[in-house]
Amino acid sequence: MALSQLQKLELNKRVDKIFHAPSNAPTSGHQPEIAFVAQISSDIKHIHSSIKDAVASLKAHDKMFQNMRSNMVYWDEDKITSKVTPMSFILMGKAFEEGQCSENNNAFNTQTKISSTDNIVDKLFNFDALCGYLKLYHARCRCILIFVNYTYRELEARRFDIVDVEIAKQHLNPFLKYRLLIIAKDKMVTGSELIMQFISYTS
Repeated sequence: MALSQLQKLELNKRVDKIFHAPSNAPTSGHQPEIAFVAQISSDIKHIHSSIKDAVASLKAHDKMFQNMRSNMVYWDEDKITSKVTPMSFILMGKAFEEGQCSENNNAFNTQTKISSTDNIVDKLFNFDALCGYLKLYHARCRCILIFVNYTYRELEARRFDIVDVEIAKQHLNPFLKYRLLIIAKDKMVTGSELIMQFISYTS
């Protein structure tokens, strides 16, 4: 188990708040949709377990999630891909079967330069590119959960993997900031909270 019971309760409450926020009202004629973003890191098993725990928790929490359309987004240091993946498939472990992270739809090259392509621990992720990708391909998702393999303090030290604050802001506005929830190992951060964090980066 990657998510504790307290984390699951917090996740349920935060996701409820995202779906029912006036600023995130559903588009007429569109069924609710959700996306799970997996940061492809050195400890992919932790990310996988966290996403499975999140899916199980949400499905048990509200019947709305029983048949909701869901997507898996694979966020690597040099590309981002995604695939429509039913939550039942995620629970069965099929979202991380061999080849799933590379043979997907909507491939996008982040063009991130890294110091060593052989050392997965030293990967430099591009949060700006991720937000641009989500805005382009997953604008219909009313909730996007981003799972990262860091503590909140480590994320702060990495400046949330933001390359250009202004570009990140452009992608998060006007609607994406209301739909994002970053799930670190010990804390959860919304897109709106992240924008407030940007102030310290530009001051």
